[in-house]
Amino acid sequence: KEQFDFIFADPPYELKGLETIPDLVFTNNFLKENGLFVLEHGKKNQFDKHPRFIEQRVYGSVNFSFFR
Repeated sequence: KEQFDFIFADPPYELKGLETIPDLVFTNNFLKENGLFVLEHGKKNQFDKHPRFIEQRVYGSVNFSFFR
């Protein structure tokens, strides 16, 4: 199974199940150890409680959540 150093996801902000994307990445081991996963999302989604969350950056209405 292939793993990646960097994963960037930019799903439609209104996508049903968007909040499950980080869990899908980590439970399926898509990210290499010490890899970085970045999820672009709107302001209504918050991931700061996720155990792999490291930071969030906001640029206007665009949010980027970073996970390791």
